[in-house]
Amino acid sequence: MSRFIASSSAWLTAILLTVVTAQVVEAQSRDRRDQASPMELEKRLEKAEETLLDEYKTVASELYKQDAKEESLAVLQRIQRINPRMEGLKEEIERLREELLSSNDIDTKIDTGKGWGVALANVTAGKAVRIQAVGDYRLTLTTPVPMTGLPTENPQTDHSRAAPFGALIGVVVGDDGKPGEPFPVTASTEFTPKSSGQLFLRVNVPVAAKCTGDIKVRITGGVTPAAKRR
Repeated sequence: MSRFIASSSAWLTAILLTVVTAQVVEAQSRDRRDQASPMELEKRLEKAEETLLDEYKTVASELYKQDAKEESLAVLQRIQRINPRMEGLKEEIERLREELLSSNDIDTKIDTGKGWGVALANVTAGKAVRIQAVGDYRLTLTTPVPMTGLPTENPQTDHSRAAPFGALIGVVVGDDGKPGEPFPVTASTEFTPKSSGQLFLRVNVPVAAKCTGDIKVRITGGVTPAAKRR
């Protein structure tokens, strides 16, 4: 009897093992069937990216309608980093950037005989600025000139090596009162300040030079008139 029970137990164990093994094999097979293929995963990624970009475009549009154009541009640039080949995106960014650079007109004149003169505009770090200039002036310089040419070492008295002699140059004096590096200003110059402050312009000549004449200047973009600075 005990031998029969042992035999039956072994038989049942074998059946159970067979059933369990079959179930494991079936589960593994089902898991393999349920696993997404690389192509399916890629499609899911593309769909997720498309959904994200659609949301970004909606946010950019809403910001633009609220006249938050700089924030709208920032969102469009985020889209560009994700999908630089998106149709029409580059043109939209350029259009909005031009719209920003053409805003906030400040029209003034540079008296070439007054050096740096007064601040012309307030600028903000990271906000692009455009300077357009037209005109000419007369220069008289009666000072000994060494064979090595006019010096450029002293920014207080000499002309700057940052631009050709006699050209228009600009500088941003930061909120801490420290001037940045001078930069050349042509008929149309665009730059993005690294720090907030006030913009000054002058012709690139030594203080010993006598200049007469005005240069017309238009400053646009991320600027406000210096007189309104607080």
